[in-house]
Amino acid sequence: MNYLDDTGARRQEYNLTVGQFAKLCVTTRDTLRHYYEQGILMPWVDPTNGYHYYSASQISSFFFITTMRQAGASLAEIGNIVHSLSKEGILRLVNARILDMQRELYNINKKIAALHLGMWILGQFERRKPGTPFLADIPMMSMTQTPVANRGEAFHAADIAKDISAHLAKAAEDDSLLMFPSGVTIAYEDLAKKHYVYNKVISLSLLPADGVSTTPLPGQRAVLCCHDHNAPDIDKTYVRMVSYIKRNRLTACSDLFSISMINLYDSEENHAYYKYLFICVE
Repeated sequence: MNYLDDTGARRQEYNLTVGQFAKLCVTTRDTLRHYYEQGILMPWVDPTNGYHYYSASQISSFFFITTMRQAGASLAEIGNIVHSLSKEGILRLVNARILDMQRELYNINKKIAALHLGMWILGQFERRKPGTPFLADIPMMSMTQTPVANRGEAFHAADIAKDISAHLAKAAEDDSLLMFPSGVTIAYEDLAKKHYVYNKVISLSLLPADGVSTTPLPGQRAVLCCHDHNAPDIDKTYVRMVSYIKRNRLTACSDLFSISMINLYDSEENHAYYKYLFICVE
């Protein structure tokens, strides 16, 4: 095939202008120019006038590139595939992107689960009188826990600031762990003795426990109580919860969980907080 024949054949196959091709691919001329400059989607350049033309068969190439870009692949990675035409390279890149997206999906689901649990807890405040214990089923939950280092002096949040910081740092380093909703626990033995010291910093999740970083709650039946800044002193709520368990001949099978949903001060230093308290029982 001579030069003229080759040009004619090319012109017959590559018969879409840049504007036409961009419209078919629902993209912009600038995007096509960028891909051309990166050498990953090459038009035919008419030697007689320098115009660029695309082939309809390149539409699938454009959407392959778009899909890989949406999956997080860089133009350099895509360029390596285009230039090597390696099936193995495509498989490696696609599998790597699938793993990345599965990890991203897990993190998104984790955050959604945290918000669902938080909204479920807040919903309890609308249906229950603060400071009044009640018996109910709770969702299946898992927890992350960090033991309090100096349990004998752990009466207030300020006493366990380092433990809270360590707990949050652990969650920040491990994608499988959550920071919200979080709180503290008091051993039931201490609770019954009115010795209100914290023994663990915890976070809850609706995601299943993995048996390593997270463990399941000991049950789904619990004595619960909502407590906020309008309720009586929280020590009285503790006493009421223990009395409720004894009066109804229940057996505590967990610590007291004190989940802090909201703890805020406004510009005038007015304090508003919501705590969700529960003890798993049998």
